[in-house]
Amino acid sequence: MSNTATEVITDALTSAAPNATDILDALGNAGYRVIRPESAPAWIPVTPRSLAKAQRVAELINTGKTLQQIAAETRMSLRQVERYSAAAREMGLTERRR
Repeated sequence: MSNTATEVITDALTSAAPNATDILDALGNAGYRVIRPESAPAWIPVTPRSLAKAQRVAELINTGKTLQQIAAETRMSLRQVERYSAAAREMGLTERRR
């Protein structure tokens, strides 16, 4: 029996035609916590910390700050801010601009 996540994934990849579901199933069966968003894209934050970051980015967007300004203020990379911005938009946290 595999103990580490790497071993579990390696074992899952040795099956005839491995796919992402097989790997996630193997991790879940090995006792790892697997988060599978049911109705939202996989990049939607699900942990309390990541949800708080998405909410913070949404607040800053709603005050009119640019993504570059948000990155500087929050000390996140521009790419992270872009992802949290997209998540906030998907969750309906940002106001529509006209």
